[in-house]
Amino acid sequence: MGVAYFVRGAGANWAVVRLTGRVREDIVADGLSREAAEELCFARLEELPRGAVVAGELPLDGDIAQRQRCRRPRQSTFRF
Repeated sequence: MGVAYFVRGAGANWAVVRLTGRVREDIVADGLSREAAEELCFARLEELPRGAVVAGELPLDGDIAQRQRCRRPRQSTFRF
């Protein structure tokens, strides 16, 4: 299940919100300044698990699906 974090608020009252699934929102922290909310949001984003590929490594040849070769469609010609 995917997880996302974002900052919501206005003025001096900001919150960090966690999204799970399609419609579920959980407030992680509320009543923060904008800077504090952004820092907390970035910290939470860094905690999310990464994909299997380590940064700087290229995927192995076996990890990439082969492209299927498609024949180009022939254009019809009209003869009068």
